[in-house]
Amino acid sequence: MKREEIINLIDRLSKEFKNIPVELINKEKERYLEDNRDINTIKSEIIDISGRVKEIESFINKDISKDVLENSIILIGPMGTGKSTISKMLSEDMNIERISLDDRDKLKDLYQYERSFDNFKDFEFKLTGEVLTNLDKPYIIDFGAGHSVYEDQILFFEMKSLIDRFDNVFLIMPSEDKSESLEILNERRNIEKNSSKYFDNKHFVYSPYNEILAKDVIYTKDKSEKDVVLEIKNSIEKGLNNGRSY
Repeated sequence: MKREEIINLIDRLSKEFKNIPVELINKEKERYLEDNRDINTIKSEIIDISGRVKEIESFINKDISKDVLENSIILIGPMGTGKSTISKMLSEDMNIERISLDDRDKLKDLYQYERSFDNFKDFEFKLTGEVLTNLDKPYIIDFGAGHSVYEDQILFFEMKSLIDRFDNVFLIMPSEDKSESLEILNERRNIEKNSSKYFDNKHFVYSPYNEILAKDVIYTKDKSEKDVVLEIKNSIEKGLNNGRSY
């Protein structure tokens, strides 16, 4: 009986989300079918998630101008990769305004709602989505370390659907070797091994989601900041020359 109720509820609610792949819906079914909590708690959570996804889709599917999608530059990556420094240099070099998703002062109208979210990742998604879908002109946007990493597969699918609309998305990493990258970043930020920040950044470095979202990866080891800026600009130019296929 419990099994049938869960399957029927998910099947009924998922009809509203035609863009979400069937395999993700089936994974949600499997997850809840293995859940030992009582059926009313599970059903309440499924309905809550459905409402959350409906709200998410209402704003991430908003129209965004072609100019914004083609000429904005998004920088993603773990803590200490230099996203803020590189974005400031790009902003000055290209005469394009910059937005940092970690800038609580500039984005105070959005950050005021942070405490109203039970799940911080939901807030990060809302923050990121609201910024990207309300751009009135091209910007340089540097993400915080966690704004591009989502363990919730449906949440990540929705974020990927949004990020895929932008032409210039760059992952900034020190090295192709993830263990070396982590070592460099920890030293750069004075992060002690086995501290909470160490494990957070290890998660961000080893997470596959940044590579999935990025249109190009820029490795910064042994490169100056000017070299990195030039490489990003060259990659954009190459994309333009190839009909924006990276």
